[in-house]
Amino acid sequence: MSISLPQFLRRTPVPALTAAIYATRTRFAALEPIFRAAFDYGLVYPWRALAAFAPEKVFSDFIEAVLGAIYIDTNGDLKACMAILRRFGVLEWVETALKNNVQIRHPKEEVDRLAGHKKVRYHVWIEDVDDHDPGPMEELVDAG
Repeated sequence: MSISLPQFLRRTPVPALTAAIYATRTRFAALEPIFRAAFDYGLVYPWRALAAFAPEKVFSDFIEAVLGAIYIDTNGDLKACMAILRRFGVLEWVETALKNNVQIRHPKEEVDRLAGHKKVRYHVWIEDVDDHDPGPMEELVDAG
């Protein structure tokens, strides 16, 4: 039986939380093929799709709270934390990314690294994302 993260959060009948869960699941369903392909076969982290996904902060807060509770309850047993990360599917992707030498540095961080001490100016715009292609999400850079 598979249990998804939002199923743990539905126990609280808070309208805003219910709406956030629905919106996040809807966005994920549209972008899931992109994430699956990137995580299974890609050599570059799917930053554009992740930006379009824009998960609600409550999800990262939940994972942080669960990991913190496990860490404290097990007196700092990192194997227990890694087990829950594996169950959430995070650890498997990290292992795959390391094995495949996936480029995970954010594009802005990479531009800053390449620019060195040169001044960099960013112009950012985001366009709509369809079900199969994150579409253009451009960061234009002026280095001077």
